[in-house]
Amino acid sequence: MNIIPPQHRHWHCGLSAAVAAGVYVALASAVLQAATVIHLTAAQQKTLNLQTSPLKTAAVQPMVTLYGQLQRNPDALFTLSSPLAGVVFAMPGQPWPHLGQTVTQGQLVAGVKPVVSTTLRITLALELTKVQADLVAAKVARTTAAAAYMREKSLYRQNQAVSLRSLQQAQAARAAARSRVKSDQHSIAAIARQLKAGAAGAMLPLPVFQTGLVTAVLAHPGAAVAANQPILKVENFHTLLAAVALPAAESGKVAMAAPVHVQALGHKHWLVAKPVTIGPAASRQTRGLAILYAINNSGTLRPDMAITARVPTMAAAVRRTIIPRSAAVWWRGRRWVYLQQAQGVFVLRPLIHPVTVPGGFAVRPGTLPLQPIVIRGAQLLMTIQLQSTLKKSG
Repeated sequence: MNIIPPQHRHWHCGLSAAVAAGVYVALASAVLQAATVIHLTAAQQKTLNLQTSPLKTAAVQPMVTLYGQLQRNPDALFTLSSPLAGVVFAMPGQPWPHLGQTVTQGQLVAGVKPVVSTTLRITLALELTKVQADLVAAKVARTTAAAAYMREKSLYRQNQAVSLRSLQQAQAARAAARSRVKSDQHSIAAIARQLKAGAAGAMLPLPVFQTGLVTAVLAHPGAAVAANQPILKVENFHTLLAAVALPAAESGKVAMAAPVHVQALGHKHWLVAKPVTIGPAASRQTRGLAILYAINNSGTLRPDMAITARVPTMAAAVRRTIIPRSAAVWWRGRRWVYLQQAQGVFVLRPLIHPVTVPGGFAVRPGTLPLQPIVIRGAQLLMTIQLQSTLKKSG
């Protein structure tokens, strides 16, 4: 194995907008003369399990980097409450729910023994009649809200005089109408079960209506509770909201209706988030708004985590050379890649002004020779180079 050490040269030049393209070519030429070249035999390449791939170009949408944090999805929070005043008990043969426990939809997790009087039964009957009437009205409102949303959606797609905010408001009204229908249905079921329970002392089982984790235990077995007093809180983290702060200076530059890529602090992968709505209030620091994006969480993301978002701008897409993340190595404070100059010959090249994109980096075309790039084993080649440098310095 023969390694030709690099010739150390220092380049000092001033950059300006007029000569930017020429500077890229000059830098590439300089690196070509000072590059580190590694020669490997076919057997050595097989041992290192090197893999190369042709350089590819693609249209890259210009992005801006914004920051924010994850928030809870209000639709994913369920509070288990006692419909009547009484004493709560654990279900026979089951322990009382605890923090972090996973519960499933329809699971009976607790029970309440109300004190049922004649007056209370009359009150329950009147309340049941009222809630049934509310349910009829809620279903009508749900149908109306759904029709309004479909109309706004159709007009928005046809580029007619309907704004994104109007479409989002119609979507929110439809979700609220659906929630009212579900709430009334749950109330009717709970009151009906209580009326059917009959005599005082009969335990009314309390099911959960959403699968998730128990995030709060607000009562324990044997505790007296009032009507509508919360007992448990169950939260589902499968969907979170990414609140991205949009400064006022960037409000006219970004495509707010386009999906974005979001990365949580401490996590490697970028996730796709879809726009939901615009925050209700402006930030005192940036004078801008917050854009809320829905993000599917199949891992360990939790509310209040800091996030970085790559938001597309309104500018047209540009051609860029795409560098896979596995091909880039970090050395001397910058990123480098290995190119296969010939059979068994690998050359180290720097990435000039790389831009982070999902899955890797993007650089301007022409800043790298059109040679196969090492996408597996680049770090091993860097190790070989450093070992050779240590031997020569020793």
